[in-house]
Order: sequence, then C-alpha cells, then structure tokens
Amino acid sequence: MLQNGKSPSAILIAGAGIGGLATALALQQRGIPAIVCERAPELREVGAGLLLSPNAVRVLQLFGIFEDAVSRSRVINEWQILNPHGRPLHRLRPTNRDQLPALSLHRGDLQNLLRSHLCASSTKLGVEVSDFSETPESVQLTSTGGEQLEGPALVAADGLRSRVHHITEGGDHLRDCGYSGWRSVVPFIPKGYEGDSLSESWGEGKRFGISPLGDGRCYWYATANHPAGLAASPSSRKQELHKLFGHWHAPIPELIAATENDQILLNPIFDRPARMKATGASRVTLLGDAAHPMTPNLGQGACAALEDAWILAREIAAAPNVIDGLRRYETLRSARVKWISRASHALGTVIQLENPYATSVRDFILRLTPGFLSTTTMRPLFSFRG
Repeated sequence: MLQNGKSPSAILIAGAGIGGLATALALQQRGIPAIVCERAPELREVGAGLLLSPNAVRVLQLFGIFEDAVSRSRVINEWQILNPHGRPLHRLRPTNRDQLPALSLHRGDLQNLLRSHLCASSTKLGVEVSDFSETPESVQLTSTGGEQLEGPALVAADGLRSRVHHITEGGDHLRDCGYSGWRSVVPFIPKGYEGDSLSESWGEGKRFGISPLGDGRCYWYATANHPAGLAASPSSRKQELHKLFGHWHAPIPELIAATENDQILLNPIFDRPARMKATGASRVTLLGDAAHPMTPNLGQGACAALEDAWILAREIAAAPNVIDGLRRYETLRSARVKWISRASHALGTVIQLENPYATSVRDFILRLTPGFLSTTTMRPLFSFRG
C-alpha cells in the first residue's frame, strides 16, 4: 500500500492485547509498519486461560506460528457438557475443514508469542490514549501523558471499555447480560483431565468450566446469574464460589479450594450488539472487543479478534489507500461478527436458565442430540479461510 507514491508512516494501534499485537504482526508481515500503544507500563501475565477454537488456530497457521502455539498449549479434541453431578450430557469434537484442533493456553502465553515475532520498536508501553484528531492525511493520537503520535490510520484494539469507541460513538453502549463470571488458573492438572478434553458443567443459572493448559496448569471459569457474583471484596470470592459450587462434582470443589482469593478474577458479563459500521472517510476503525464485545459462551472473543487482525492487514495491503482498506475490512467482517455475537448471546440465555423445569428440558435435549450433529452445525463457526 502506498500513499501519494510514498511509503506510509506507522499505523497506530491502541491496545497491546491479543487483537492489537496480532494486527501489528499481520501488518509487519506485509511490510507495513505499525506502532502498538499500550497503557500498561509493562506487559505482564494477565488474565487467565484461553481456548482457541479451530478458526483462530487457522489464523495462527497463516501467521506461521502454529507450531510455536502448539508447543505452549494443550491440544483439545473434545468438549464435554456435564450436569452438576458429573453426568455427561453432550460431547462435541471441535474441528474444521483443515482438520485443525482447538488449543488451550494461557492468555499471557499467546500475547508473549505474538510479541516475540514483532520488531522491538513496534510497542510503546505506558502510552494511554486520551484523545485523537483526524486530518485528510493522517490521525494524531494524544496520550494521557501529553505525548503525540501521528500515523495514516488508528486501529482501536483497546478492549471492552475502549476509549476510542467511547469518543467515536459517544459512550460505551454495553449491555448487561444478567450474569457474572469468575476465572483463574491453578498450578496442577486435576485427575481425569490429563487427556485432550475439557468440560463445562451446566446447572440452574450456573456453570463451571475446566480446561487444562499446556504448561501443567489448569484454567477454570464459572458463571452465575445476578445477584450472585457481585461480591465487592476479593476476600469473599472464594467463599461465594464454595457456596455456589462446593456441592458439584469433582474436581470442582478441589479447584476452588486450591485457588487463592487474590487470584480469582470476577467481572459482570457484558456485550454490545455488533455493528462493524463503515465510517466514510475516517482513518479510524475498531477491532476485537472494542468493535464487538461478545459473551464468552462460544469462546470467540479472542478468536474473532485474530480473524479481524488478519483481514484488516490483508485489506490495507491490497487497497489503493488506507481508507479504502479500512472500509473494506469493516464490510467483510460485519456479517460474521454479528452472527457470532448473536449466537453467543443466545447460547448464554440457554446456559443460564434457572427454572428447574426449563433446565431439565434443556438437559434432556442435549442428551438426545448426536455429537456429530453438533460438530457439523459448528463447522461454519470453526472455519476460517483468510
């Protein structure tokens, strides 16, 4: 991509999460410089575990880092849905046309992997976006510390509470989905999870997921409808989890007991009806959670951000100018992210059912549904060509 016959200056990216780093890498691989602005003064291991379904693994393959990712991950070939007593309700084998598996790894490991393939000068730490302005030729970003950066475009990959989204749209416009989520990592693999499967157990308005990681640790997560999960103090989170899940099947009580209070993350679950709005002649676009925050029910938040990154870089590289590339990216991504976001929200409604009769019907249908049917139904979600 050239502008007025000259090589463009670096595209600005707000946020050094998975979406931001992946965008910088995808641009770099096409010879387009980028600068990632991250508000944190250093990139530390944050978050918890992460499941990359085959569509995201396909993006890693396109990046040329598939083998590196596998070396840091647990390969997952089966997802099990259980009831609170541990009785199997359903099994699904995640796969796509490329026969790629799902991968379970720590979020920090994926961020480190992406960053290890970037030029050292591509990331500026301690730079938080305060404001930005546009001219016909460029975008100028202003940080909270007063630093100013200029580039041909600004990609907002700054997450759920995106400052750039707030400025461009006049607010966050987030939707409270009615339940909260806990997550953490313990330093061992519990008995029964040494293989290539993970589980998610569904109850009445509650669930608990267990996913072994590739480094000998285990990621767990849980959800419960409001007002559960709204404890203000971290010191009470473990107690609350014991109350909600202490009577569920093994190894759920063991995982809770092995987790320190200050290692338990708790967040209300929000999403936003997805709309990848084409914004005329603007040099600003949104990516990942900044554009389409999703519920975690299909595990597609990071996966969609990786897809976004690949398509955005591809379209910028192919377009006659950066603005056309941004608009083409938004147009191409719109239908898919809307579909995924809506499906994830709808699945959450089913999972979080509280009425005992409704959950009995749900579980009965799950037991009767053949696994191959679910695998076939999910294949479009798990497929990405790039």
